[in-house]
Amino acid sequence: MKLGVLTLASAFCGLLACTGGGGAEHSELSTIGGITGSDSGYQVRICIKAEPMGINPVLSVQNISRYVYEQVFQTLNEQDPQTYDIVPLLASVPVIEDNGPDGGTAYRYTIDSAAAWPNGTPVTGYDVAFSLKALMNPLVASGPYRPYYEMVLDVVVDAEDERTFRVVTRRPYILAAQAIGDLYIYPEYAYDPEGLLRDIPLPQLTDPSSAERLAQENVKLRQFAASFNDPELGYDPDRIVGSGPYALAAWEDGQYVRLRRRPNYWAQGRSEERLAAVPDELKFVIIPDNTTAINALRDRAVDVVIDMPVDEFQQLRQDPYLTRYYDFVNVPGFKYFSILFNQNDPLVADSLTRRALAHTVDVDQLIAQLLPGLARRVVGPVLPTKSYYNSQLSVIPFDLEEAARLLRDAGWEDTNGDGTVDKLINGQRVEFSFQLLSYPTPDSEAVTLLVAEGARRVGVDVRVVKREPRSLLSILDAGNFTASFYGQGFEPTPDDFAQVWLSSSVPPIGTNRGNFQNPEADRIIRRIATMTDDEQRAALYRRFQEIIYANQPMVFLYSPYDRVVISQRFNYTLSSIAPNIKFNALRLRQSAKPL
Repeated sequence: MKLGVLTLASAFCGLLACTGGGGAEHSELSTIGGITGSDSGYQVRICIKAEPMGINPVLSVQNISRYVYEQVFQTLNEQDPQTYDIVPLLASVPVIEDNGPDGGTAYRYTIDSAAAWPNGTPVTGYDVAFSLKALMNPLVASGPYRPYYEMVLDVVVDAEDERTFRVVTRRPYILAAQAIGDLYIYPEYAYDPEGLLRDIPLPQLTDPSSAERLAQENVKLRQFAASFNDPELGYDPDRIVGSGPYALAAWEDGQYVRLRRRPNYWAQGRSEERLAAVPDELKFVIIPDNTTAINALRDRAVDVVIDMPVDEFQQLRQDPYLTRYYDFVNVPGFKYFSILFNQNDPLVADSLTRRALAHTVDVDQLIAQLLPGLARRVVGPVLPTKSYYNSQLSVIPFDLEEAARLLRDAGWEDTNGDGTVDKLINGQRVEFSFQLLSYPTPDSEAVTLLVAEGARRVGVDVRVVKREPRSLLSILDAGNFTASFYGQGFEPTPDDFAQVWLSSSVPPIGTNRGNFQNPEADRIIRRIATMTDDEQRAALYRRFQEIIYANQPMVFLYSPYDRVVISQRFNYTLSSIAPNIKFNALRLRQSAKPL
């Protein structure tokens, strides 16, 4: 799934969590996954910071996992990396049809006539219907994605051409074409060989009430979910089957994931970069340590490094030896970083307190020191590149006097002279002291330490505590925190804020990890999702930004540029859509030779 609002970006390194899996390299190659033959040709070696969380698209919101599984699985459509227009991938772009008086719409697609699974059978509309059933099964661990497809009523396959189908929706939705196009398609023959979902109507799964009832009553639904949720399904080459150009050849736990081009890939030889399969192999080399990654560059042991920490990126792009072999490039990205507050915590439950803390952060100094020329400041959840960005909202300045005044207005004062302000909360006097969670990277620590220092100067005791990405995410999902360094990623499509800001979207249903609650914002979010008039929707977006600005659920910091290091052996095209380069389309320059 490429819907970027679901992507939590951790501190400067483009990862969410780290998990094990995979085991030793397989000596016998999979036939169901489309792998045959031996190593040949050239390999692209991509440095990633953490172990992917398996190769099963609907079970992970981790960016790193997507970089791998999008080489194995394909979606119906894709966004052009330069224009951001929807373009064909497995299927044509949709023809939009009116679906009657109830306000729904039908999206008609035709799957590419050459598209085929590794066993040679064609990709059909029935596979699309199956993929939606799998995702909408309430017992499948795909919860963050399901709200994007609740507008779907059914998939109707053409009686005369099973490659043509219509996705019929219940109601308008601004991201309908994007969401349907971003659906990863699974082969029914490989993922449901017993046909457990075949007789379950899709409308019963896209309706939450009937889906919940089915989850309790239908044995086949439970059996399918147990099989599909099995972690080994995402690590076993014999069970990972997609229509994409590559298939899993080997997974060495903690070392690398190696994909090999399928010899019977259906789009082999096509000219479009999004369909290309140019390198013979893609090897995702797992290097969590920055020093080790730099040494790999010096040894020319990797070809691509994405999201390199800023300090290293700035330093290394001045290195004469490395610049002989690598390009150091950057491009504006679709993410922002912030300090997230847990509004369930009484310490930061009121907006005056949160705004006071925002005034203690010198964001301009932070950018100048850590990201010179590589970031832009943000004031809310809409990036400045969006047409509906509310330019009337000014940045919150670094102002310790204003911060102290707001703290007093919120009831905070140092009554015992110990240097830390305190306040009566639920009848008890409580010191304003809390932990600020940070990722264990130099850049994340630098940001959080600067935030802690500013807060200390107005009598707020902030202690920076480092947590590994997976541990930190678990803490946020459980709501056991006061504040945390936090990042959010997006796509260049209209924003649907339901997953992140709707009051009903607290984990595990969504990613409203700060427990933001605002009835007017809820109403606006729901109206945005169905508003088809661009001007009216823009006005709603601007009002939503005003609500967030007044509430200050986060200290909004900056939107960084994406940073890529890539071997000069390759021709490449940069894009703001992560991971910024099409690995499958990296072609050796004429003067370069395979290593």
